[in-house]
Amino acid sequence: MFESVVMLEIELHDPSVRRNIARLEELLHDDFIEIGRSGAIYDKQQVMSLLMSAAPVDVVSQDYVEHLAGDDLMLITYRSAHVDSEGVLTNFARRSSLWQQSGSGWRLRFHQGTPTDAFDKNKT
Repeated sequence: MFESVVMLEIELHDPSVRRNIARLEELLHDDFIEIGRSGAIYDKQQVMSLLMSAAPVDVVSQDYVEHLAGDDLMLITYRSAHVDSEGVLTNFARRSSLWQQSGSGWRLRFHQGTPTDAFDKNKT
């Protein structure tokens, strides 16, 4: 179960998914809320609009940890960074995502990004 939710989280990092309205509708809960790295709060429609208009960004994520919150809720935490055109990591953040399972599968209910110190990319 944890691995499936992590794969959905990673899917949301894919620029092609970020521009796919139908897939975003499937992945984001109708009551989705995000608190961004800046501290700004966004609802589902605002996030979808921002993702559709933003320049594509390569994201690296790692150090996923599961925090079970109930039978149908899973909180995952991880670290992420953007990868610039020269392969340099920037915009480091600690992330938390609350996923809720429903009849249609796991959907992202809440997400928060908090700026953090730089870290080295894990070697895989």
